[in-house]
Amino acid sequence: MTDIDQQLSTTRDWIEHLPRTVATQAAALTRLLGAVAAEERIRAFSMEGSMARGRADELSDLDTLLWVADDEFASLLADLPDLARRVGTPIDILFETPGSPFLFVQYVDGVQLELLAVRASEANGRNDGEVVLLDRDGLLQEPREVTPPWGVDLWLGWAWMRLFDLDKHLRRGELWRALVKLEEARTLLLRHHAAAAGIPEPELGLTSILNFEGNLPDRLEETVARLDAADLRRAACVCADLLDEYGQRPFGAFVRARLAAGS
Repeated sequence: MTDIDQQLSTTRDWIEHLPRTVATQAAALTRLLGAVAAEERIRAFSMEGSMARGRADELSDLDTLLWVADDEFASLLADLPDLARRVGTPIDILFETPGSPFLFVQYVDGVQLELLAVRASEANGRNDGEVVLLDRDGLLQEPREVTPPWGVDLWLGWAWMRLFDLDKHLRRGELWRALVKLEEARTLLLRHHAAAAGIPEPELGLTSILNFEGNLPDRLEETVARLDAADLRRAACVCADLLDEYGQRPFGAFVRARLAAGS
């Protein structure tokens, strides 16, 4: 038995032992594995998301990555929709445009598939929680070195800026704009909270916190507001309280004073 045959056997065994609740997704993944194994241009095949972490349910999608030989990358992208159709009958394939490296496929059996094609030269190991299904060249053999997202030191400052904008929009009577700024401030707060807690992929904020079973900030639910000026200002003040827990800054105090004065 060759190394590739052994890998495929191991992967099929892993798929067969997935919970019965994801039997439909497992069957689709088996078909996708067969299509990938027959395609030499694809040098490695891996999966992330809830299926890879063992937390999937009947609503979970297949979040997959195809690592493609650099000199075959363009030709593989042209054939990517055909590869998706070998898995099952689609209701629709989103982003099916010439040269698109990403497809989202909704199949008639309810399975949802994300296919992302990446050049093999861009591989530098596997992510935490990534399951390697096939690796012809050892591209994903070693764990990837985790580096902080480039914006990790900016999220708090941006959150304060969003709250300042919220106050500005409320003073103008622009409730929808204020609501959007509140949502943006909360998103940035959650990114920083995830980073401070050491949660992987903190740039995904709430998604990563829940995926990796982290704790949400206390009083987070109080940052939710109706489309009402007083309620938006109240929620913004709570968001400011939570931001202050990560360090107080003069600009933060300035924003808090404006939020309080406008109430």
